Amino acid sequence: MKILGIGESVIDNVHVIQGLTEDLQLSSASESQHIGGPVLSALILLSRLNLDCTLLTSLGRDNEAEVIRQKLEEESVKVIASLEEETKVNTIVINSQNGQREKLRGTIEHSPIKDIPKEFIQQFDLIIMDRHEREAFYEVIRKKKPSAKIVIDPSTEVSDFTLDMMRYADYPILPIETLVKIGKGKELAICLQLIYKICNKPITITAGDQGSLIYDGNKLDLIPALEIKAVDTTGAGDIYRGAFAYGIVQGLNLNECASFANSVAALQCTKLGNVAAIPTEEEIKLFTTLLTQKRLLSVSKINNYFLELHQSI
Repeated sequence: MKILGIGESVIDNVHVIQGLTEDLQLSSASESQHIGGPVLSALILLSRLNLDCTLLTSLGRDNEAEVIRQKLEEESVKVIASLEEETKVNTIVINSQNGQREKLRGTIEHSPIKDIPKEFIQQFDLIIMDRHEREAFYEVIRKKKPSAKIVIDPSTEVSDFTLDMMRYADYPILPIETLVKIGKGKELAICLQLIYKICNKPITITAGDQGSLIYDGNKLDLIPALEIKAVDTTGAGDIYRGAFAYGIVQGLNLNECASFANSVAALQCTKLGNVAAIPTEEEIKLFTTLLTQKRLLSVSKINNYFLELHQSI
């Protein structure tokens, strides 16, 4: 089973502070540097779980790119890079009191990845893509072999392109904030129906520390999250998709994939950093064996959570 990832690679300069202030007070925060990117992170997890992974991404001709290349080499993830002048750099501010983060995106822009050879794409059995490579996504749709499956990470963006990602992906995995934006004030049940009409296939919804939802057009399944003390939520969604993809490869059903992904993402949140916090195969086995306490999750609770999100967005 060969996995291809296409998406953004970045350097995250991480600042940990006691609480978010209006000016963020970065000078008084502890600082560290991490590599990141939604697909990059997912592939590192999958490689640690003994899958053959290749990343197609854009990188600069700079020291930051070498940091990324070296880490991916250590993790046995093959890299094919479209070269730019500078690597993308973001600033991440983490509130140490609750693990929540604020991302300040950098200003560096890269040219789109395109003109990918069909014979290259057809090597792969599963393809993970983020919202940063629009042209590559449409090429993959046209050129992939029929049996290859697509997992998407559209983040919380709602646009004509991300709606297409939802339509064409085999496994649309969306944050619950996307439902809020698409629904524009409608209740959760109606938003689920709207998103199902767009995707025309079962949808997986990630709901942070609440867990996951699986909706097949008729039935809503609630997959509760594990009870943990979150240190840093950076990259939890990326790792969720990697773990979900692993479940697909292992032949698990959607609920089993979501349950496994909940557990691995929870483990990710118990450590600081993005890639630095990605668990190993041994850590996952131990964590899922020892920590079985799950949050209580009900339709009424997820409806309340959805309403709170709507009021905050």
